[in-house]
Amino acid sequence: MQGGLQTMLKRRIAVPILLVAAAVTGTGVAAATRHSQATQTAAADFGTTSVAKSHTETCTGSDGTYQVTVATYKGNATSADARLNGDLEIRAHSVLNTTSKLGWLDGKWRVRGTNAGSAGNIHAALANGSAVGSLVGRGSQDSKLVASFSAAFTQGTGFLAGKLGSGSANGAGVLFTRGECRRAKKGPSTAVFHPLALDLTRDASGVVTGGTVLFYVNYAFPGSVTITGLALHQGAKGTNGPVVLDAAVGTIADPDGHGILSKSVSGASAALLQALLSGPHGYYVDLTTSANTGGALRDQLESPEKH
Repeated sequence: MQGGLQTMLKRRIAVPILLVAAAVTGTGVAAATRHSQATQTAAADFGTTSVAKSHTETCTGSDGTYQVTVATYKGNATSADARLNGDLEIRAHSVLNTTSKLGWLDGKWRVRGTNAGSAGNIHAALANGSAVGSLVGRGSQDSKLVASFSAAFTQGTGFLAGKLGSGSANGAGVLFTRGECRRAKKGPSTAVFHPLALDLTRDASGVVTGGTVLFYVNYAFPGSVTITGLALHQGAKGTNGPVVLDAAVGTIADPDGHGILSKSVSGASAALLQALLSGPHGYYVDLTTSANTGGALRDQLESPEKH
């Protein structure tokens, strides 16, 4: 019995010894994977070559016109540090006074490299075509990223000759006071007068810059007809006036005298299009035929349906 008891005690002692050994081994593995504290230079050259998801609005403040743009700019960052080297995407919200060329920019920086990358927040002042500020974020290997940020910048094209954490740039600082900024009223892109429709183009301020005029006439004559012309005239109701836009339909022979005549005319002047929007009652559409060269059908324009 006594010899048997000694054997059992030896087996119980052997188990904790093995566990301690395993714990020590595990501790050794964990210690080997820890990173030592280190500070390294962060430097990169960068630029963007494409713009996506861009949206711009304008408004008028007390000191000039403001242009507010939200856009995603894509390009490349080049650096000896893999965390700052690779495909670059900057999502930016910028506010620029187009009169003084001063403004500010907030954005998100992201670099995706082969095995590493970085991401952070950009805060920059805009002055005379340059963005100057800072980038604060994180890189791979649980690293903190803090660096100066500078580049040539336009809201339409993005960043050029950018320097992160290196290079030199003229200082830029702004104080921005949030307040009333009147947004330009955007007019309709189409206007339907019956028998006329306008497809308009406008600039950022909402001013008409050009467009296309669509003539659309539904006619019904008692017999065969030969159409010889279709045009827009300037003239109030009950008066005749000069042609201001010719549809140039040529000669059209219609044996049954019933149909729809449509013609799209591009290149109408901005002045004419704006005049039609402002005072449509001073214009009329006239259709002429071989039997009625002075005008067979006349339709005075009314207030348009705007879309």
